[in-house]
Amino acid sequence: MVKNIHEFCHLFYNSTSIPIGYYIVSSGQTCCFPPILSDTSVFSASYPEFMQFSRNPDYTVSQSFSYIGYIDTAPADYLVFIGPVFSVPNSDFTLRNFMKEWAISLEYREEISQFLLNSPSISFERFLQILAWLFLCLNDKEININEHFHQDNADKIHELSRLHAQQVYEAKERENYHNSWHFEQKFMQYIRDGNKQKLDELLVSTASSVSEGTLADNALRQRKNVFIITLALVMRSAIAGGMDMEQAYQLADIYTQDCERSQDVTYVSNLTYTMTMDFTERVSQTKIPKGMSQEVFDCIQFIRNHINTPIQVNDVAESIGKSRSYVSGKFKSELGFDISSFIMRCKLEEARSLLASSDKSLSEISTYLCFSSQSYFQNVFKKKYGETPKQYRDRMRQMR
Repeated sequence: MVKNIHEFCHLFYNSTSIPIGYYIVSSGQTCCFPPILSDTSVFSASYPEFMQFSRNPDYTVSQSFSYIGYIDTAPADYLVFIGPVFSVPNSDFTLRNFMKEWAISLEYREEISQFLLNSPSISFERFLQILAWLFLCLNDKEININEHFHQDNADKIHELSRLHAQQVYEAKERENYHNSWHFEQKFMQYIRDGNKQKLDELLVSTASSVSEGTLADNALRQRKNVFIITLALVMRSAIAGGMDMEQAYQLADIYTQDCERSQDVTYVSNLTYTMTMDFTERVSQTKIPKGMSQEVFDCIQFIRNHINTPIQVNDVAESIGKSRSYVSGKFKSELGFDISSFIMRCKLEEARSLLASSDKSLSEISTYLCFSSQSYFQNVFKKKYGETPKQYRDRMRQMR
């Protein structure tokens, strides 16, 4: 049993550069290494909803695809967390998603960026090994990683080959063949084109005619397996259509986690449609609409990628190397509204997304999106949508 948890965590961080922190149950005191995690309230007493643990030790994978480990040291009076760490090199996309996920104030952007750069990239397997080692140090107990975390590494190739041969034989006997080849070609093409209308028409027209095959022995697992296969097709088609590769993989991870958490067949079916349309919409956003110049399109992309910064018209103009007056005139002539209005619209759309899909407070959302005050955020939101942020959030929760 570790007697000095503060010094233990301090030495662990200095030796590995892996973030670690502890929470004293009786007093509510939190301490983290590096200290920036405490300063920004990443490890505060109020954790995001994904920080739910049922085993000891346990882990979770956040929406920004960071790993966070948990160890209960009972009967000692503290809990220990390691992470967040990532399995892939960090980038601006990772930084934006991480700060959005934890609603970290923009004033900490440079510190968080440096923190991510200093944190080592760790594979999932190594992360679990480190978690098991810490559990041994803190509780003097060993765990079998495969058994404890249900990691099944058994070789099933022979069994799968036997089942495959049997299914092919039975399908020939029943004259029951898959008929999805031509459907898949159209399906992937519409995603590559970012054509939501054509894709929707295809899905409606083929809803009852395309064979999925038998992928599991129960309805829920069947639906989840279909979702995973569909996601792979959608993601690759979206990348081929111009979607940022890292964004595509990160989004796929988020949808996969959502699917696996669900125990509702209908929910997974609806999620398949939502996921497909989401990727297709993102592809369409990477394509320049007819009648729009490359300059205006680049301005729009810049605004959307910097929506959690105090962005001004001058910043947009500088991003494409043009003057403020030139960019303002170009934007107005092609789209019919000014840049400032578009920036505000993007901020409010992001606010609606956070209100509907997260438990972040109005203050956290207001700060994250760089509104001058919470009251100003509430006023412009109500003026735009006819209801307050709280009324919108309550209405969205009633619809779930």
